[in-house]
Amino acid sequence: MSSAYFRLIRPHWTIASTLAATAGIFQAWSEGYSRPWLAAVVIAAAFTSHAFMEVWDEIKDFQHYRNEFPAESSDPLTLFSGGSGVLTGRRLRMESVRRFFWTLLVVYAVLLGVIISQVGWRFLLCVAVGFFFLFGYNAVVKLSYNGLGELANFVAFGPVLVCSAYLALRLGSGADVTDTGSWNLVASLDLQVVAVSVVLGVIWFGSLHVQEMLDLEEDAAGGKRTLVVRYGREYAARVPWVTAIVVVGLLCGLAVDRPLYLVALPAAILHAVETFRFMRRWRDHTYFMRKMSDFFVYRNFVLIGSSMLLATALLPTPPGVDPVDRWLLVACAVVSFLPAAFWLSGNGVFRWRRHPQEPERIDAP
Repeated sequence: MSSAYFRLIRPHWTIASTLAATAGIFQAWSEGYSRPWLAAVVIAAAFTSHAFMEVWDEIKDFQHYRNEFPAESSDPLTLFSGGSGVLTGRRLRMESVRRFFWTLLVVYAVLLGVIISQVGWRFLLCVAVGFFFLFGYNAVVKLSYNGLGELANFVAFGPVLVCSAYLALRLGSGADVTDTGSWNLVASLDLQVVAVSVVLGVIWFGSLHVQEMLDLEEDAAGGKRTLVVRYGREYAARVPWVTAIVVVGLLCGLAVDRPLYLVALPAAILHAVETFRFMRRWRDHTYFMRKMSDFFVYRNFVLIGSSMLLATALLPTPPGVDPVDRWLLVACAVVSFLPAAFWLSGNGVFRWRRHPQEPERIDAP
C-alpha cells in the first residue's frame, strides 16, 4: 500500500522542484542570507507542493479519461488515465487518493504557515504565481490544452521555484538591511539568481518537448494542443538543441562574475552534443526509443543543476555566515534528492544500456 502512495507522487519528477528550490537557497547563502532550518522548510514545501500537484493531475486525468473515453479498467494506460497507474491498476481507490491529496495539502499549508511567519505575507505573491502555473497546467485554465503548457513548465520549474526560495531565505534571514517591506518582490532579485532560474527553466522547456514527441498522437486525440501537436516533431526535435545552446551561453555569462560556474560547463556541453545527435537521428525509431528510455534531457537537467549547486557550494563562506551552514544546506539538498534519485537509478536513467528494452511509460508532470 505504501508503495502505491509513493508511486502516486511520481517521485522521478520531484527533483525538478527540490533542485530548483535548492538552487535559490544556495544563491541566497552565497550572498550572506542563511538560515538552514528555514531552508529545510522551504525545500519540504517545494517537495510537498509538487507531490500534491502530481496527485491532483492524476485525479483530473483519470476523470477526464473516464468521462470522455469510457472503457474498462483493464484497458491500456493512455495520457488521460492517470500516468502512475495507481487508479487504473486499482492499487488505490479514488477515495483514498482524494484523502491523500487533502493530507498533502494540509501538510503544505502548515509548512507555508511557518514560512510566512518568518518571511511575511508578501510571500503569498510567490505562492499565487506558482499555483497559477502548477494547477493551471491541466486544470482550471488548462494551459497545456491551449499551447501554453511548455511555457508554464518553464516558469514554474525555473523562475518561480528558484526565485521564491531565494526570496524566502533573503527576506527571512533578517540580514537584508535594504528590505523596506515593499510588496515589489522583483526588486529584491538580482540578475544572477534570475539567470540561474532561466538555466533550469529552459532545460525543462526542452525536456518537455522531447517527452511530447512520444505523446503526440494521444495529445492530439485528447484535444491537448501542445506546441508539438501544433508544429510537429520536426519542430520539437530542434527546441532542445536551441535551449542547450542557451544554457551554455548563460553559464559562460555567469562564469564572468563567478568562475566556479565553469564546473557546470562540461555537463552543459555534454547536453548540447547529445541533443545535437538526437536532433539529427530522432527519425530512427530504435534510436528514438533508446533515448526516450534513457530520458537524456531530464538526466542532463539533473547533472547541470547539481553541478551548479556544487559551484555555489564551493564559494568562500560569506561574511557573517556560520561555516557549518554550508554543509547543513548540502545535507538538505541530498536528502531532498533521495526519492527521485532512488526511482531514477532503479529505472536505469543514469546507467548506459547498449540494448535497452521498451521503456516504461513516464508521464510529464
